[in-house]
Amino acid sequence: MPQSQRTAFSLTALALTLTLAACSQQSAAPQPQAEQPQVDGRDGSQFIYDGMDHSWVSSDNGLTDLKAQDLKAGNNPLSSEPWTAATSGWGPVERNMSNGEKGSNDGSKLTIQGKKYDNGFGVHANSSMTFDLAGKCSRFISDVGLDDEVGNRGSVVFKVYADGIKLFDSGKMTGADQAKTVNVDVSGRKELKLVVTDAGDNIDYDHADWGGAVLVDCNVSSKPTPPAPAPTPPPSNNVKYSGPLVITKGGTYRGNWESMDPNVPAVYVKTSEPVVIEGSNLRGRGELIRGWFMDLTVRNSNAYGLNPNVSGKHAGRFIAAEELRNLRVENNYMEGTSGIYVNQFNGKGSGQTIKILRNKVKNIDGRKSDGKGGYNGQRYYVQFAQIAKVQGVAGVEIAWNEVINEPGKSSLEENINLYSTSGTSSSRIQIHDNYIQGAFAVDPLDGSYSGGGIMLGDGPVGNMTEAGGYVDVYNNQIVSTSNQGVGIAGGHDHKVFNNRILSSGRLPTGQINKAQNVGIYVWDINNGQRSKTWFNNTVHDNLIGWTRVNSNNSTWFNNTWFADCTSTCYNNTSWSGTVTLETEKQEYQLWQSKFRAAGMSVGSN
Repeated sequence: MPQSQRTAFSLTALALTLTLAACSQQSAAPQPQAEQPQVDGRDGSQFIYDGMDHSWVSSDNGLTDLKAQDLKAGNNPLSSEPWTAATSGWGPVERNMSNGEKGSNDGSKLTIQGKKYDNGFGVHANSSMTFDLAGKCSRFISDVGLDDEVGNRGSVVFKVYADGIKLFDSGKMTGADQAKTVNVDVSGRKELKLVVTDAGDNIDYDHADWGGAVLVDCNVSSKPTPPAPAPTPPPSNNVKYSGPLVITKGGTYRGNWESMDPNVPAVYVKTSEPVVIEGSNLRGRGELIRGWFMDLTVRNSNAYGLNPNVSGKHAGRFIAAEELRNLRVENNYMEGTSGIYVNQFNGKGSGQTIKILRNKVKNIDGRKSDGKGGYNGQRYYVQFAQIAKVQGVAGVEIAWNEVINEPGKSSLEENINLYSTSGTSSSRIQIHDNYIQGAFAVDPLDGSYSGGGIMLGDGPVGNMTEAGGYVDVYNNQIVSTSNQGVGIAGGHDHKVFNNRILSSGRLPTGQINKAQNVGIYVWDINNGQRSKTWFNNTVHDNLIGWTRVNSNNSTWFNNTWFADCTSTCYNNTSWSGTVTLETEKQEYQLWQSKFRAAGMSVGSN
């Protein structure tokens, strides 16, 4: 089991680098690495608005001259799919070209701020397109913006809905704006609707592009996921448990299992056939579920880790998976375990991947037992989710989980840690819409503690196979995770954006958190630049308020440390005002409103 060789930042060393780090930050986004905008003299003035109504409503599926393509496993360009309804404010919706004029097929190549797209849609506000997903795809991704054919003119708002729930709103965009990226979860959703409005003014020059629109991680054999019922509280202590279970044959298993022997898992999976554990309760002094070469789904179950009562041992993992073939962990409740651990991936079948979704987690615990019902003051490096040595795997997703750790009842390294782990260039690992609160030493007053929120690029960086990469981290809320909110420590192609990262710098008791350090850092710790494995790491558009408290109770924000990030770290916003313990409580309330508004159910049902 790999353990991080990192230690906490030296606060003195960090202070010495703050000036340099501040010099490297930019307040504006860098220019995209793409072709420059067209220079043929067009600025939108060639389009004549005659005051007549040239709006358009589709009378078919939009594929009159194209053959409809059945969804295939993996990624699918949306422009190859039939729509169920479509409208546009000036001429028809164009597939794989810009809106152009009011005729059909009169557009040019889709282009936003010089970047050209081979597929997508060109529309004109006000417009809408509706597609039938049948619950088969996991995500929808697209760049959006005004096409270069109108120059700096036009003003629109892009919106994305799934089953009537708004998932994305671009705000007002003009022809002078850079593209924005839509990246939304559509798992189990039946209907996708793409809308462009005129931003409240007229529709002149509102030529809007959905560039590179793609449905991601589609499973053609899947059935729509029914809405989960409202979560119920964890089971009471009157659950009747049976002894440990050994699974040697695939199938669906329901029951209550426990193991009071820390060397024996509550459930031992000894088959590579698909196994589903659902509606169950597990507890034990060691691992709760363990296996090699597993194809495992665990859902709607409750898991409780117990003190091993063996000196030097720590609570067992909820799931310990070695050389995994496939894993889905969804809508579970876990408390007092040492989390989910995946070491290496051996999947070979279509759609085999790792999904950790909508779980409710309390107190990830790596504290070592003193053998007498207490703890000896030491810890083992554990995480809510560690994915280790899983390389080049498509479709990996960690999303909509609630993880809360309390001081004195937990101790972990990072909440989420990717160790020598990578997605692919076409199917990046998605870590999004999680609520993560708390990361503490065994002694919460220990200032040398090195744990935190999310760690990317951990592990060796000697070559492209072992260096981590192709990861997106976005829309997460990270609250008071001590040493760091998010860290990029190695690797390539990590994107951290649109996260809310805040801390009061205090423990819940009001005492100063002496291990408090930095909101986001980007630091090539192991010199991956030398081995050419460090590149394309970017941090942008995050809201950060990471408070450091001085001994006299004065405060300051230590939001970022970009030791190895210059032009690719930009447009991050500092929290307005102070961050207090009350602010942290409000952030949790915001999280609850967020997942309910999205129609999500978090935890066991």
